[in-house]
Amino acid sequence: MNLANVHVVLFQPRWARNLGAVARAMKNFGLKRLTVASSQIGSWSDAWRMAVHAHDVLDTAVQADDLDKVLAPSSCVVGTTNDPPAGTKVLSPREVAAEAAARDGDMTLLFGGEINGLNPKHLLRCHAVSVIPTAPEQSSLNLAQAVAVFGAELFAASGAASPPPAVPMASAELMQRLETALRHLLETSAWRDANRGRHAIAELMQPLWRAQLTENEVHAWLTALNKAVQR
Repeated sequence: MNLANVHVVLFQPRWARNLGAVARAMKNFGLKRLTVASSQIGSWSDAWRMAVHAHDVLDTAVQADDLDKVLAPSSCVVGTTNDPPAGTKVLSPREVAAEAAARDGDMTLLFGGEINGLNPKHLLRCHAVSVIPTAPEQSSLNLAQAVAVFGAELFAASGAASPPPAVPMASAELMQRLETALRHLLETSAWRDANRGRHAIAELMQPLWRAQLTENEVHAWLTALNKAVQR
């Protein structure tokens, strides 16, 4: 998915600090295209202060007065709300991200103002609406928090997230060394004289085999067992 194609539209935002926090959240997740429609914000000074490492998002943000004109070119507008009108298509943020991936990011996400959000008039003119699952005791999110939730899902769906570095897993040879060290320790202890099954050591090792230990974990075990023997 091309995240640069995702269009974030804020309708009637009131506070500059939220605008700056939105820009920062967008930058966190590779979103760049921002439009502020019918802004209720005066000075953007607080926005610049809040947009840590995201001034470029504010630099390229578009300001517009007519929401209909802003949305007109989009073939997929998703309005965000915690109270979807009857009859609207409702998607989760993850489903929104999947839809955006299918469209290579060609999607507009519409967010309402901090106090009243989007009203039914605007939501009913969206292709779909999306609701972020929340606890019923507090169902409303800060504007930047909402943008961050969608941004995280979009970023994950885009495949842009770097996979965790590969961790070397312990080879069978290394596990055999661990079994030898464990055997040596136990056979120099009172365990040697205890009643035990024929495959007692192998049975003790089996949980460690199932755990699929990393090389570092096995080396830590070897160090511990060798120190125990030296005492």
